[in-house]
Amino acid sequence: MDAPIPLIELSGTHRQIGRQIGEEMRAVIARALAGYEVRFPVLAGMTFAEAVEAARPYLRPAEEYLPRAVDMLRGIAEGAGASFEQLLALNCSEETTCAADWVWPPGDGHCTSFAFTAGGRTVTGHNEDWYPDDIEALVVRRVRVRGGAEYISVGPAYYLPITGVTARGFSSAANTVYFRDERVGVPNNVVLAGVLESAGLDEAAALIAGAPRARGSNHLFADETGRILDVETSATRLARLDGGACFAHTNHYVSPELSPADASRSEGSPKRLARAYELLAAGLQAGTDPVELATSVLRDHAGAPDSICAHWNDADPAQDQSVTTVSMVWEPAERRVRVAAGQPCAHDYVIYEI
Repeated sequence: MDAPIPLIELSGTHRQIGRQIGEEMRAVIARALAGYEVRFPVLAGMTFAEAVEAARPYLRPAEEYLPRAVDMLRGIAEGAGASFEQLLALNCSEETTCAADWVWPPGDGHCTSFAFTAGGRTVTGHNEDWYPDDIEALVVRRVRVRGGAEYISVGPAYYLPITGVTARGFSSAANTVYFRDERVGVPNNVVLAGVLESAGLDEAAALIAGAPRARGSNHLFADETGRILDVETSATRLARLDGGACFAHTNHYVSPELSPADASRSEGSPKRLARAYELLAAGLQAGTDPVELATSVLRDHAGAPDSICAHWNDADPAQDQSVTTVSMVWEPAERRVRVAAGQPCAHDYVIYEI
């Protein structure tokens, strides 16, 4: 069995929680910052120093709307002995590396998510597709905010928590989308960190709707009652979709409100979405165990290199390719997540519970 991703138990104020992450993962964060110094020109057509400058205007909207998330990020910087401004730049990664004037290759995409209810059980699956550098920086955070939320979130130590399952019985997944109404506003990572502290799906959706967002995202929620809710956003627009008993999303808009102006050039996103629905429908009809079905979908390689389980493509000369950096299967009623580091086809899922 694979060695599990490091688990950190975190409790206290947001600032204290951040400091604990920074202290525990100091070496990882230092390596990451050094690595992004080299990688950023490939990822975004700008130096890391330029990305730091580009991220500065996003701080004020973030502090005004979700100061607790910014407090956590400041704590990470303090604990790691790292630059807050550089960590802010990494947490504005979608705002910089997915900017409107950056030309993405047609096959590129980030993340596949789905949720379904079968046999009285609700399961959500999510492959996080981003840059390979993130894999060695993964950490499982079991968070208990003083007087507030509890959740488990998995991701690189230098990011705010952006996906997870909560003690209040819901899971939250996110997918990059492209609409081209970007503006200076609250960075997506900050919004996502706030979502995990919501009391439930409606409060999470209201937090997203109320944010002066910098750019769009897709948010897929499922809760312990079996409710599935999808919220598509751009910087200025929003659409809510009832997920019914089975819903999937990749990196293009599917709502009638937003899909006509979708700006994604990804050829892989529609393929992954169709494949996810195909596999889910077959598994549900066959009565496959829900967790087994979710993991089999996340390990699928049909249509590679534009597959759900994403690997580095040596035949592609692009150096800004994304790969599956972590795979997660959440069971919101059980407050449980199964996690595979990197590509799930090559690694075991390890169980973590609140």
